[in-house]
Amino acid sequence: MRLPNGYGGVVNLGKKRRRPFAARITVGWTHEGKAIYKYIGYYAKKTEALQALAEYNNNPYDVDSRNLTFEEVYNMWSEKALKDVSKSKLICYKTAFANCPTIHNIKIKELKTPHMQKAIDNCKKRSQSTLNNVKILFNQICRFALENDFISKDYSQFVTISNTDNKKIKKEFSEDEIAILWENSDNFYVRFALILIYTGFRISEFLQVKTENVDLENGSIRGGLKTKAGINRLVPIHKRILPFIKELYNTKNIYLYNNMGSTFKYSTIKNDFTKTLKELGISHTPHECRHTTATLLDKYGANPITTKKILGHSTQDLTSSVYIHKDLEELKKAINLIP
Repeated sequence: MRLPNGYGGVVNLGKKRRRPFAARITVGWTHEGKAIYKYIGYYAKKTEALQALAEYNNNPYDVDSRNLTFEEVYNMWSEKALKDVSKSKLICYKTAFANCPTIHNIKIKELKTPHMQKAIDNCKKRSQSTLNNVKILFNQICRFALENDFISKDYSQFVTISNTDNKKIKKEFSEDEIAILWENSDNFYVRFALILIYTGFRISEFLQVKTENVDLENGSIRGGLKTKAGINRLVPIHKRILPFIKELYNTKNIYLYNNMGSTFKYSTIKNDFTKTLKELGISHTPHECRHTTATLLDKYGANPITTKKILGHSTQDLTSSVYIHKDLEELKKAINLIP
């Protein structure tokens, strides 16, 4: 149904949002003739958005000074702020938002330091990086709200984070545990663990590896995220996991780790990974596979600079960055030191 001119409209912002339908009105035009919008709110169903739009037209109000919740302001902010960010940063912000559910429905103008401090203190995930990301999100949202006159004072600046004493210490897989993995390597998730151990990829990095970046002939994978040194790095394929990579390889699939035309979700893989290993009597996180790679390379005498190249760590000293060039054969030689 076509809405009357000047009435406003409803747009769908994407299926992954909890409230994907936005009701908005046109408040002006740019010099190029493009409409300038203000958003009334965000809704789970299109009918709800249309109803909100109808209520606004029946009784117009100042959109900027309405009682927006923290979640609504987050949606408004994220539409622009997260449009062009990297995938890893996008995940950080979305996870941070999910980790502060107690303030989602609080009106932004009523949001004070105690609300945000309690959300930080009661956050179920206690790693320092998680808490830092939540606080960064608070800072970003409050600054956005302040700039748009939704609030008159930024209380996020008073939120503090205490050092987390219960931060889990990473531990590498023992050689006995790795032997158990090889004994059970017919299992999909066990193979996944072995691939991570013998490549040094982060779980998120390996899930994003595209088939076109796998070179079976030369035995290498190009991939990586997060840091400048880690992005799009060349990783050698260890001879023992080469059959696993060949089995996954299919030129019809975009991603090497294919899941019905797309890639697997991080949370799904992580949960099934942990469950499978637990059944084998092994307790490790996926990231501890990468930690094990570093430990094994050091144990079996790999050059430290080569190890950094494989893992995607930056090499700051002059000798490594200027005078030493590591080609694929050297990388393969290093990774195959691991038995």
